[in-house]
Amino acid sequence: MFKNSLYELKRTKEIIFVLAKYGFGDIIESLGIPVPFKETPKLSRSERIRKAIEELGPTFIKLAQLLSLRPDLVPLDLAKEFEKLQDSVTPLPFEEMKRVLEDEFEKPYTEIFEEDFELLASASIGQVYKARLKTGEIVAVKILKPNIEEKIYADIAILQRLAKLLRDRFLIYGVDLEKIVEEFAKSIKKELDFNIEALNLKRFANNFRNNSDIKVPKLYEKYSSKRVLTMEFIEGIKISDIDALKKAGYDLKEITKKGFDLICEQIFIHRFFHADPHPGNLMVSNGKIVFLDFGIMGRLSDEDRQYFVEMIYYVIKQQEEKAALYVLKLSKVQGEIDISSFKKEMADIISSYFYSSLKQVELRALIEDMLKVMQRYKIYFKEDNYLLAKALVTMEGIGKKLYPEFNAAEEIKPFIIKIYKQTISPFNILKRSHEINKAVMEFITQAPSDLNEIIGKLKRGELKVEFEHVGLEEFEEAIEKSFNRLSTSIIIASLLIGSSMLLSSHIPPLFKNISLFGIIGFIFASILGVILIFTVLRKK
Repeated sequence: MFKNSLYELKRTKEIIFVLAKYGFGDIIESLGIPVPFKETPKLSRSERIRKAIEELGPTFIKLAQLLSLRPDLVPLDLAKEFEKLQDSVTPLPFEEMKRVLEDEFEKPYTEIFEEDFELLASASIGQVYKARLKTGEIVAVKILKPNIEEKIYADIAILQRLAKLLRDRFLIYGVDLEKIVEEFAKSIKKELDFNIEALNLKRFANNFRNNSDIKVPKLYEKYSSKRVLTMEFIEGIKISDIDALKKAGYDLKEITKKGFDLICEQIFIHRFFHADPHPGNLMVSNGKIVFLDFGIMGRLSDEDRQYFVEMIYYVIKQQEEKAALYVLKLSKVQGEIDISSFKKEMADIISSYFYSSLKQVELRALIEDMLKVMQRYKIYFKEDNYLLAKALVTMEGIGKKLYPEFNAAEEIKPFIIKIYKQTISPFNILKRSHEINKAVMEFITQAPSDLNEIIGKLKRGELKVEFEHVGLEEFEEAIEKSFNRLSTSIIIASLLIGSSMLLSSHIPPLFKNISLFGIIGFIFASILGVILIFTVLRKK
């Protein structure tokens, strides 16, 4: 406890010094702490924050990397500035790192590995080595740095106190420091547990077990733990090393297409994707694309995938306002907004890109313009949906460096068409109609108790209704259509239930011991069901 207190005191002094150095002395003084000097570097506010974070070390770099993926937590220009941060630090000697191996496996590391460990990379929380198992396999071993958890959690404790003190001052810039620290604490906890990365790797490998365009490192579970991750070592060429790729005889256009198609397959087919596919995490080995580092993964819900497909569908149909509505469905909204104005502005952005040929569309420019409008209205993509956009934009950037004529928008199109065809397939329609019938039955059974609850609240004066007249005519029309469809669904469900009872009870008149009224009821319900499905699909 005393040791931690000394560390926190020393660390707090370091933070104050660095903030003052980069021109944030006024923030420190607002806490009642005198600042001996004030620097005013000739840099933008965002650049000064990035420089300060670089100097403050691993915990703060990790925090900034999280924020670069979360424009809902910080302004967009600051999130973009944080993208420049490199997670590369001076490595610790292997003598220190080997203690982690021996603590985890409770034996000398030489009983598992050969003695020679070759350093491949050093990051803020861990180091990666090339090694050889006693069984002969060459592996990559990722080791968490000793005592890094304690240091990071001590830094988080300091950040929590500072966030509480400075929260009101930063809210005027649209930054909630307490929420940022809370989100960081949740995120870093996952990165400090290599068991989670191992699970991600296993799931990713299973998704691509039959794909010959990708090579996924094999996981050595026996030699992996919370603080050690042992994987197959793969020889390859960094995807950013264009000269080496050309020298090896690779077709850069083919490599670009493979890489982008793989990220699209991850997103739109498996709905589980690599959320940080920067050049350092991608290689080419024997013509196959290799993804490395599975610490940050994105997950796309089936519902959000459908919203994304619908959005693209309405873009293609040149119904931009409907497309803008699906942007809202893919997002979270903070506070009240003028939906009509947002839809119009977003529609203008979409139309300005997509009225020209898809070949001229750049995803990065489109998404950045969309995010600017969204941020103004305090609308933000859900976290994984932003990771999706970020992954696509990153892969587009890599693709354009490899093959300048590469067009990401054209490459996405086949995946969208495939999913849309699956959506309107007879099997899916049947599945959806079954879900509608199930929902109708749930509504019928739950409606009485829900109605009793509403009446009870009304009697007790607990029911409050807020109403604002915005586009009422359109709303009334939508409600009327919804109730008409709901009424038809209830009638269909009632006919099916009634017909089943007539058939099972053999109610006359009978034909070959089958109730004629039961058959008529089934036929009539089927006709109404087909008409309802046709109406729903035609309105999409």
